[in-house]
Amino acid sequence: MLVLPALLGAVQAWADATHVDAEFSLRHDNNVSRAEASRDQFSDNVAGLDLAASRSLMLTEHSGLQLRVGAHLREFARFDDLSHVSMDIGALYRIQPVKSYTAPWFEVAAGWESFRFQGSDFRDGDQWSLDLGVGKRITDKLKVRAGYGWEYRNAEEREVFEWHRRTLRLSADFRVTPALTLYGAAIRTAGDQVFTATPAPAFRSAAKAIVDDPTFGARRAYRLGAQADVLELGWSYQLNPSQTLDVGVRRFDIEADGDHRYGGAELRASWLYRFQ
Repeated sequence: MLVLPALLGAVQAWADATHVDAEFSLRHDNNVSRAEASRDQFSDNVAGLDLAASRSLMLTEHSGLQLRVGAHLREFARFDDLSHVSMDIGALYRIQPVKSYTAPWFEVAAGWESFRFQGSDFRDGDQWSLDLGVGKRITDKLKVRAGYGWEYRNAEEREVFEWHRRTLRLSADFRVTPALTLYGAAIRTAGDQVFTATPAPAFRSAAKAIVDDPTFGARRAYRLGAQADVLELGWSYQLNPSQTLDVGVRRFDIEADGDHRYGGAELRASWLYRFQ
């Protein structure tokens, strides 16, 4: 008779230590087609819903493990073919050799995510990632982090949306008040990027893979070797222990083989709710 109460107690303890988050977001992207020429560029508004559950485990006095699983929905207002769902799982191991508030910590994260698009099957695929990072609190208000990662994505049909990328990321958070945090990140990615363009010899000669993309009319998607630079800025305001508002802007600039280039910006607002 003692086994059942013990088992129920263990399940309850696990549930109490598991965080469940829901996030609703709205985003405007002024170059959702990822196009170079103005005639190929299109904007769209995107609604997002994210559900995630995470569990943190202390392994030793200096290290811990975080496990995460999530489900995501993106609904495009104009280009329905780009609407999609995805699921992901991930794990992060963190160690802080010196137990001090301002001492650096080191982490390794690995993840997998699977994408399924509403009307663009050749965009379906799975993505794997591995990231190494180091972080440090400079003061009680300022926290910085640097990371280097690898990303691989396969495609179930064709090869355009199949790539390898390497990413260097620098980020910082500054806590202005107990409720308000400002944040920023600079990201550089080397690897494949996908361009949308009206068919042209200049793209065909530089592309690693090509596919007709009816999502954007009589245009094609081209995968090219490229370098991407991204700048992110935003602020996060905690309304209460369960709710947070977040507003951010993201500027991207991609330069690819064959002297091709495109840029754009995204504006995002989101509401995060943490279940207690």
